[in-house]
Amino acid sequence: MSTIEILDILARGGTFALAVMLGLLFLRDARHSLAARLGILFATGVACYALLSSDTVAAVLGPFDPVLNVFAVPTGVFFWWFATALFDTGFRWRMWRLLPMLAVVLCAAGNFLSPGDSLFAIISASGWQIINISMMGHAAILALRDWGDDLIEPRRKFRIAFAILVALLGIAISALELRYARAGFPDWVFPAHGFTLFILAMGFTGWLVATPTDLFGARNTYRRGTGADARDLSPENRPLARRLEAAMAEGLYREPGLTVGSLAEHLGTREHRLRRIINRGLGYRNFSAFLNAHRLEEAKRLLADPDRAHDQVLTIALDLGYGSIAPFNRAFRAETGTTPTAFRRDALSG
Repeated sequence: MSTIEILDILARGGTFALAVMLGLLFLRDARHSLAARLGILFATGVACYALLSSDTVAAVLGPFDPVLNVFAVPTGVFFWWFATALFDTGFRWRMWRLLPMLAVVLCAAGNFLSPGDSLFAIISASGWQIINISMMGHAAILALRDWGDDLIEPRRKFRIAFAILVALLGIAISALELRYARAGFPDWVFPAHGFTLFILAMGFTGWLVATPTDLFGARNTYRRGTGADARDLSPENRPLARRLEAAMAEGLYREPGLTVGSLAEHLGTREHRLRRIINRGLGYRNFSAFLNAHRLEEAKRLLADPDRAHDQVLTIALDLGYGSIAPFNRAFRAETGTTPTAFRRDALSG
């Protein structure tokens, strides 16, 4: 066995062990967090992929190859599900999220069942990697898109590391496989690939171990309306929390484009301190949820007011600080399970 093959086996064995540890770390939050449950799927996929993506290791596994492929093939899809649930504040599981899985399975079947040098096998393999690259790129965009809105400080830092390292290096791996899909991989690719997976898994696992608070916010119970005397607020933070509540009561939430930074400036405090109060003290995972809690209560009052029955829903949305009708409708439906128009109709006819 050559030195390259030995290094390849060591790197992939280390990645497998770290992926198992990663799955166990996700397990601690799985009861309360869908993102953590999807993270277990992702860790399982990484463990299987690390073993099967090397010809040297795959040859040793022999009869276990088909079983491991069940989880290894859709690793990119598991990654996308996990990242979307973790970073998309409006995430809801929908059946259409299975479509990339179907596409990947069809491409993988075409690749495995066709002769390696056939045009159909090449097209299938290329389609598979293009789908993976697209999902990883989307995950990186999600990680950065709501960075300013996130109130969980460890996750804010993790978003940047995730976007730069995990997504971009994952794209690089998929691009490499796409580049050599037809010509065959040079000898150096396998150990380089293995060590890249190992470094990513080590960094990801190390981050979760060192994170002082949970990445998912699963243990941070949502306590809307707890107020400035919440137990999680230290005595020195309670005066600031009361000023925050007073500002909201005065209608500051109606200001269009209000951000944590502008609100902190209005209250004369540092942004990171205000984030901690809204998150740890008042129980909100993101700033949009905090604003919506105030805006939507006002919206329900206005929609149920007979004196405002002739006001357009758009007018009410704009008056409450929403930039357009679409985000207002999404937030209102998520809160009440119905549209503003239907809510008004039911309230005024009752």
